[in-house]
Amino acid sequence: LLYTIKFELMEAVKSCLFSLNQLEVNDDIDKEFLSDKDFLIQTLSGLSEREALDKLNLLTSTNPDNHKRVCLALLYVMLTDQSQAAKAWRDLTIVSRDNMVLVLTRLTQLVNTRFEKLLMPVKMQLVWILEQILTSNVVGGDQLFVLMMSCIKGGDIKSSNVLFTEAMIKVVTSQMTWVVANSFILNLTVYTFLRLIIDHTSPQVFHLRKAEISLSIKLLREHFGECMKIGRDLIRLLQGLAKIPEFIDLWRDILYNPSKLDPSFTGIIQILSVRTSRRLLSSRLTPEMGNKLTFLATQVKFGEHQRYQSWFSKRYFTSPESQTLVCDCIRYICGVIHPTNEMLNSNIVPRWALIGWLLTTITSNVMAAQAKPALFYDWFFYNKDTDSIMNIEPGILVMNHALKSHPTIAATLMDFITRMTDEFCPELKAEVRTGITNSFLDIMDKRVVADLNVLVNHPKLDEELRHSFHKKFPDLLRGGELEGGGGGVGGLVAKMEGEEEDGKFSDDETRSPPPPPPPPPTLDLSLAPADNMDTTPPAAPVQKDAFGSPEEYMTQFAPDPQENGATEDKGGGGGGDSASEYSDADDTGLSNLIDELDPNIKEEIRNFAYETEPVAQRTSFGNVISRIMDHPAWTRPKLAVVAKCLQVPLQPYFGLSVLDDDDTQVPLHHGIFQLLSILTKDKRPRIWKFLSEFYNVEPRVGYHLLYYLYSRAQLDLYSEFASYTAAGNLKSCLTEDLRICQEEDSPATFYRIIPDIYLKFPAVTTGNANLLHLIVSCIDSQQLHTIICNVMSKKMKIFNVRSISSLLRTTLEWETFEQYCVWQLLSAESVPSESVIDVLKDIKDTHHFELFSSMLIFLKSVKPTEKVVKKIIFLQNFENQLVVPITVWWIDKYGEGVLRIIEGFIGAAVSTMDDKRLNILVQFVETICQAVEQNHVIFEQANLWRQIQSSYSFISQSVKDNCTIVQGMMREGGSGKGATTRSQSDSDHAPSDSDDDERPKLSKRKREASVLDSDDE
Repeated sequence: LLYTIKFELMEAVKSCLFSLNQLEVNDDIDKEFLSDKDFLIQTLSGLSEREALDKLNLLTSTNPDNHKRVCLALLYVMLTDQSQAAKAWRDLTIVSRDNMVLVLTRLTQLVNTRFEKLLMPVKMQLVWILEQILTSNVVGGDQLFVLMMSCIKGGDIKSSNVLFTEAMIKVVTSQMTWVVANSFILNLTVYTFLRLIIDHTSPQVFHLRKAEISLSIKLLREHFGECMKIGRDLIRLLQGLAKIPEFIDLWRDILYNPSKLDPSFTGIIQILSVRTSRRLLSSRLTPEMGNKLTFLATQVKFGEHQRYQSWFSKRYFTSPESQTLVCDCIRYICGVIHPTNEMLNSNIVPRWALIGWLLTTITSNVMAAQAKPALFYDWFFYNKDTDSIMNIEPGILVMNHALKSHPTIAATLMDFITRMTDEFCPELKAEVRTGITNSFLDIMDKRVVADLNVLVNHPKLDEELRHSFHKKFPDLLRGGELEGGGGGVGGLVAKMEGEEEDGKFSDDETRSPPPPPPPPPTLDLSLAPADNMDTTPPAAPVQKDAFGSPEEYMTQFAPDPQENGATEDKGGGGGGDSASEYSDADDTGLSNLIDELDPNIKEEIRNFAYETEPVAQRTSFGNVISRIMDHPAWTRPKLAVVAKCLQVPLQPYFGLSVLDDDDTQVPLHHGIFQLLSILTKDKRPRIWKFLSEFYNVEPRVGYHLLYYLYSRAQLDLYSEFASYTAAGNLKSCLTEDLRICQEEDSPATFYRIIPDIYLKFPAVTTGNANLLHLIVSCIDSQQLHTIICNVMSKKMKIFNVRSISSLLRTTLEWETFEQYCVWQLLSAESVPSESVIDVLKDIKDTHHFELFSSMLIFLKSVKPTEKVVKKIIFLQNFENQLVVPITVWWIDKYGEGVLRIIEGFIGAAVSTMDDKRLNILVQFVETICQAVEQNHVIFEQANLWRQIQSSYSFISQSVKDNCTIVQGMMREGGSGKGATTRSQSDSDHAPSDSDDDERPKLSKRKREASVLDSDDE
């Protein structure tokens, strides 16, 4: 029966719009639609069609809320009821008072955020509504059309997507006049269906492929002049279709008879010189997919990206057909996602890392061959006046970073760039070479990579490949080295010459007119670029594992802000697409300082930067340190220069976690620890000064040093290092390093060293609220248990008794889970309960429920002494949240002992003539009596009631009037025998009292010392 009821309830709330599973419920949009539909039904119930239309007109013209409800109800009918859709559309056009703005807004919301969950019949009705909107020329219909075109999934041949694609083709065909009248709509349509043709190769979708080819050829031939505005990605898509018979004829006209297509078209380079609009590039990802990829590239930190990428792969790359989406994602990352300087300088996952991961998801050689043009297509005809450096930045950075651990990837991509100079289009060989040369020159001008010479002449690249590159691009070389690249590390060792030119980093859709086209090439169709790219074997074979696994690729490198083209933003132009805003003053001063250094140390720095063997690298680093120690004249500015020079080659070490998630430690003879061992062998002040300067440019060295010293049981040295830093004190330096460790490294690293940190530096850790927040902000159950064990074993002391109240007040602003963790640690440590209760003194807000519940659990295990009970009784504003529950618990557990304490307080108040406290105590007893059962032990405590009776004449009348139970006990004679009634009693039934004016004024008498007096009140 229970299951039947659940099934009926589930059926009752089943959505007519969305496909929901058993765990999902109707969202706000669904509920609003249903509510509006019910409103419409109730309004029109029993009316004729004519009367109903008049009623709707009256409602929508007099009340904006009614207008909204009626329009949305009619929209809901059109989406869910095909038989009533035409009538609902007619009524909507009559009653709408805002030219369909409300309807278009709701449709846009549905398509943009919930299209994937819409039922298939609803999607088809959505297409029908779109067609009606376009037919009626409703303003804003073009935006809805663009959005729905982007909902056609690439790499998906499921029946639902095929049906939706066919429906959109019918809309385009029926609205052809409107499509060709709008330039962007025309370009979007051509771009979309050219891209989809490559997905529809299986026999079951042959009819759809035929329709797409027919529509694309028709639009291209009849409106080629407008289609040219698509830009170079039009040629990229046509290359992939060059073997289809219909496109062979089109290619012949493009190459040999361009004027036949359009009088203004004079050659293919005219199209290749135009950068494709970002709106077109983004249109081939669904809104959901585009939002997820943008979030991954702009919000996710490096080190936390694996689970996001795993989800993305499982969501979108599950079928063989979905492989074609990789090219769309690469074009989207290169052409649409342009991070600001702040992002480039942060630890957000860089674009090159995302592209490297996408490359590793490819399992098809054909798709791998198409992915490389998607990455480098903007290079071939690059013009820094009309193109953006951000379009070519990912390509060079993928090669640059892959050299470190995946030289095969770098070699494959470098070989592709080199070969495309001749093979992309033999007739345009000079133009392609110029475009690639311009790309490299702009990369060097903007300092996107540290040193191109390291990339091109890297020993891991094949000698033949290096020779081929030097031969193809002689203009880049001067005396065997790349022009502008220098021979230094990160562009710091070499002297900087000249000034940078400002790059054009915004992606405005308006462009300068392309240069005059050259004469048309005479390229034979058999040499079409698509054939070359698909059939010519690359220098390194592209196989499933050629790029390695995604996890392996992504964990090899850490984001390198300097090598990502990022520079410090000095306050201007923070919204630019690339970090070309170096401070000329800083660069000039740095170059001057470098020139003043000993030439020998510059040579050692070069050797260290270019060395790849660990032993030789360690030796080179030791030589640098020796140079520093051998010359006593080293000043802090010179040490800062050396630190900046060493930062770039040391950068990869800081991207690796000290401890893996499975708590596996990186060996101390590897990576940065190997180099730190050299630094810490000599404890002379000069080494600490150098390390502090390196700390300024790479703060992550702080927690690496901390972990290294912890592993070597030499944490004392950290105090000495902290004294040389800019902070100058151990507390600030330690807190900052632990913060970076918690944010940048794995949690295992942070929680491994925390117990020893507390044990070694109690003066700066005990009572440190910032450090405690770091501990509880990312803790899990196992780590919390480990810390509790350390606390109870006296290996850690977290709380300072003198500052515990202020610390607990600070935690009130923390998350609920974090506060509960603090109280668990507090319970594990032997903290005086009086100090804990003091936190409530200055708190007025009664909504800190985490505090009250945790305080109750804490006090439950505390034995109620006079001092503790006194602090609880005289708390203000917290009777129900804290005072009454804990007192009742104490009375139930400790019985008469607690009541005797309260009795003693009342007697002391009488003996000291303290009428204020006496009133508080009587009110407290009344509150306790109201909270317990009638047969509770408190009613049988004869001494307590006799004490109250003896002082009853001194209690104020207002308190007597409120204390009905106390009055009842006094009427019984204060014997405390049996239970008492809680009925309301009049004041005349109580023991006779004199008026307040005649009552003795205890407060005017001299007070004596009592147990109620304390130093803290």
